[in-house]
Amino acid sequence: MDAERTLLAMVLADSRFPAGAHAHSLGLEQAVAGGLRAGDVPAFAAARLRLVAEADARVAVAARRGDTPLADLDEEWCARCPSPVLREAARRLGAQLLRSAASVFEGRRIPAYRATSRATPRPVALGVVAAAAGLDDEAVALLALYDDAATVTSAALKLLPLDPAVTTRWLAELAPAMALAARAVAADRRPVADQPAPAAVALELAATAHQRHKERLFAS
Repeated sequence: MDAERTLLAMVLADSRFPAGAHAHSLGLEQAVAGGLRAGDVPAFAAARLRLVAEADARVAVAARRGDTPLADLDEEWCARCPSPVLREAARRLGAQLLRSAASVFEGRRIPAYRATSRATPRPVALGVVAAAAGLDDEAVALLALYDDAATVTSAALKLLPLDPAVTTRWLAELAPAMALAARAVAADRRPVADQPAPAAVALELAATAHQRHKERLFAS
């Protein structure tokens, strides 16, 4: 990846990019309510990488490639996410990402997808934005994986008595696993429908319980 594309990837990965992730904990808030402790956060983030983020990265890469109609990818992702609460969270995150990216990246792909998609799940939206930014498959896969883990560790700072240096170290320790997974995702040329979609039943059930709480810090 050349310097310009590296910089664009860094812009999208920056927590200051207004993509809406700051309003989400990706299930961590409910897990903390259920007894998860500070020392358990790395294992929680690693489990999400295996069970959720890698499958989402595969969808994002497919959207970047453009080999499959985006409407089909929308349906495929929604079919793999049985929780209506999580589908709605992904829709909001995807719509916010597209809105912000449309102001940054030129071209017709982002506006066209915004105009035609009713679902706008974040993984598909991320692939569309990555294509507009000129990122390659491995870069968009790594971006999807990093965004998931960084959202969890950022939320942990608001939910638990933690030092920011500690959560940053956790992200660094996950880097080798994220890099390895990103390479595997980028090398897989199968259609998304033929690729693995690990289940995260506990997270899906927890999302419904979290939605019932009247007082909560995060939307998910």
